[in-house]
Amino acid sequence: MPAIRPHSTDTVDRPWDGPGNVARLRNDAEPEYYRRMFAWYDPEGNPSAKSTYKFPHHEVDGEGNIGPANVRGCINGIAVLNGARGGADIPEEDRRAVWRHLARHLEDAGMEPPELRSRTAVEVRSFQLEGIEVRAAEEGRSRKLVGYAAVFDQISEDLGGFREVIRRGAFRKTLQEADVRALWNHDENFVLGRTKSGTLRLEEDERGLKIEIDPPDTQWARDLLVSIERGDVDQMSFAFVPVKDNWTEDRDGKPLRELLEVALRRLAGDVAGLSPDVHSGALLAAVAGASASVDADRRRP
Repeated sequence: MPAIRPHSTDTVDRPWDGPGNVARLRNDAEPEYYRRMFAWYDPEGNPSAKSTYKFPHHEVDGEGNIGPANVRGCINGIAVLNGARGGADIPEEDRRAVWRHLARHLEDAGMEPPELRSRTAVEVRSFQLEGIEVRAAEEGRSRKLVGYAAVFDQISEDLGGFREVIRRGAFRKTLQEADVRALWNHDENFVLGRTKSGTLRLEEDERGLKIEIDPPDTQWARDLLVSIERGDVDQMSFAFVPVKDNWTEDRDGKPLRELLEVALRRLAGDVAGLSPDVHSGALLAAVAGASASVDADRRRP
């Protein structure tokens, strides 16, 4: 297997300069020397050439001596496995083994490694809203929930080695194609609204993803509206598959993922959020926002 076996070493936590450390490596050295620096090698490459190896994560001094693992280098490596900077051009079956190598160093440093994400898996983000609007019923109609499920151009908190931001246009195509359901507590048995039936209406405007839901006239939905108005239900999430993204860096040099296009799978209102380290506040845009009972526009003049 081209992934290099995990090993335990000393670790440091300081800014990571991958190209600089690789440049200080000796040229035409023994394979074992390079294996102490990297987490993967190309089995068809020259084992005595450093260009054969990928995922550097150790400090190298001016004499070419390989030192401790840099935890930020390990986190950056896992971010690349998850798609940062264009992703990793290695076989799919090697990704888990490379992750284990990098994760070992983070565990040695007493840190929880970021998870390895599937390249095609549905992703879920959640956050807490400051308020939710339940609009009064119009004549002949029940009450409805209105607001924004996501807001553009706001950067998330750390999501495990990277941050995220949703860009304008990310929902444009999926709104034309997807049949999206808004659920209560991610339970398919409790559908608050659905785009196909017209009871969930989604619109992308200059601010973000605007939603409007006509909840069913059932006891559980009426009870939910009361809970929303009381503030007992204030967690929101949505599930999506990333279709197009772009990886850059934020002002601190950490990986920043720009969501350029997503495929919506569902929206949901929750009693408790799914991801406790996601920023809680008014409409966390970056994390790709939200759900059935979103607030927003409620007090604009």
